[in-house]
Amino acid sequence: MNRPPGAAASSALLHHRYQEKKAVLAGLLQRLAELSGRISWPDAAEARQTAASLLASLGEPFLFVVVGEVKTGKSSLVNALLGEDLCEVAPDPCTDRIRMILHGETASDVAVDPYLSHVRVPHEILREIAVVDTPGVDSIIDRHQEITERFIPKSDLVLFVFSAINPYSRSAWDFFSLVRQEWRRKVIFVLNQADLATAEQLRVNEASVRRLAEERGVADPVLFAVSATRAATDPEGSGIEAVRRYIRDMVTGGGHYAQKLLSLCDAASRLIERLSRALAARREDIARDAAQAADIKERMAQAQTAAGREAASLVARVTAVYARLSRDFADAFEAELTFGNMIGRSLRGMFRRGGGIDARVAELTANFAEKLTREVEDVTRQGAAHVSESILDRVRPLLDELEGRDRFGRRGAGASALSEERETVAREVRLRVEALLGAEGGFAGVSPTEFSGLDPKAAMGGVLMVVGTLFAVSVKSVVVDVTGGLVAASGMVLAGGTLLWKRPRIMRVFRKNLAEAGERLEAELSERLTARMEHLFAELFARFDPFFTGIAERERVAGELGRETDALAGDCDAFARDVGPSA
Repeated sequence: MNRPPGAAASSALLHHRYQEKKAVLAGLLQRLAELSGRISWPDAAEARQTAASLLASLGEPFLFVVVGEVKTGKSSLVNALLGEDLCEVAPDPCTDRIRMILHGETASDVAVDPYLSHVRVPHEILREIAVVDTPGVDSIIDRHQEITERFIPKSDLVLFVFSAINPYSRSAWDFFSLVRQEWRRKVIFVLNQADLATAEQLRVNEASVRRLAEERGVADPVLFAVSATRAATDPEGSGIEAVRRYIRDMVTGGGHYAQKLLSLCDAASRLIERLSRALAARREDIARDAAQAADIKERMAQAQTAAGREAASLVARVTAVYARLSRDFADAFEAELTFGNMIGRSLRGMFRRGGGIDARVAELTANFAEKLTREVEDVTRQGAAHVSESILDRVRPLLDELEGRDRFGRRGAGASALSEERETVAREVRLRVEALLGAEGGFAGVSPTEFSGLDPKAAMGGVLMVVGTLFAVSVKSVVVDVTGGLVAASGMVLAGGTLLWKRPRIMRVFRKNLAEAGERLEAELSERLTARMEHLFAELFARFDPFFTGIAERERVAGELGRETDALAGDCDAFARDVGPSA
């Protein structure tokens, strides 16, 4: 064929341009494959496989699939288009396999599986084109997966073949709707056996096919009326040469590259849309978890406030016990300072070692400390129980709710790796919190051996152990400090002079010492219990950390994936706009 000057150069330049575009698309598909592998969702494996398939198909020949009713001459049409009898004419639609016709240096026909044969033919056009010849639509509509899942997603062009006499087969149009809605492939329509129809029939039926196609979303449908049986003797008059030119122009004129690239880009865009929806669902999950985390923090703060009120009540009760016993102690001490008792104590002290007033005061002080310790231990045990119940009543439901959402709401075949990951975190949090509130305590820095006279482990279980230990250590140490100080103060009060004449002053000083000790007891006990409670809740919050920090990390990853997905979608759109006008 004679070409105008510069035609060959223009063709080569055009080919080079699309080779460059092919490299750009390869980069986009590579990004898509990598991104698909990083997003956790129920269809992640299928998405990764689809992305890898799209990338692999970029190097494959132009693929067109021939679909239609039985007795519409699909195989004859393929033979006419390729100029050789490659497809068996009029096969049994119930048993015939799908036939994929590919280029090969030698002819062969190999059964790949019960549904598919690979036919290889040394035909030059097959270096650029591969053909899938299917049985009749009415025989595959019920087992269409082989077509819709294996070939349609990778097809560059689908030829829907109808009888020129009756192009109204419901099964054919139902199958077309399925293919068009799911994958939106490039489609051309062929009315075969046109030699059997009248001119009026062709006119009416061509208009009907265009209308039916447009109703199913095909704008400006491409339609050919052909007679495959006349192709050998009259290529132009049969209409076959027009179809050949359409396909040749797509291949040799650059349209093939544009169509193939656009087809793959379109499939990639649809996968990106699915990834975007999966990420949106993931962000909704994260948002629910973030709301739950905020609720946990708020309710934990409420639990700490309630526990703080119980601790303050305990301080008030201990202070009341001290006030009552200190009054009794002061009254008993004052009674020892009467004239008769002083003379008697002095005489006894002359004849018996340890029988003086100092010994009696030491005895009163010891009795006071013993009673104070015993009653405070009872109060402490009760206060610890109240605080423990307050904490348990508020923390246990949080753990149940944390695990409950996955346990009852997201199980089953649709559960994703993401939800499994969340369940693992929820279980870890429960174990960590249970370890703290469990029978063994698990509270850093506190042991029952640090105090004497009170064994919460023997009397209490679970969180009572923890809180009882906290309170017992704090209360015990403060009481010991206070009573020890009183003993020293009592000795100082008794030192020097005749006690009888100093009795009023001694009692004023003594009662002042008791009052100051009570104030110190209240202040130190409040300070220590507050610190202990803060310590306890700091550990409780820390044991929820895997859930809190997991949300932040998932938010970060989801944001990063979302930005990458949006950027990839934008780049694919730009690629389609760049390639499309030149197709």
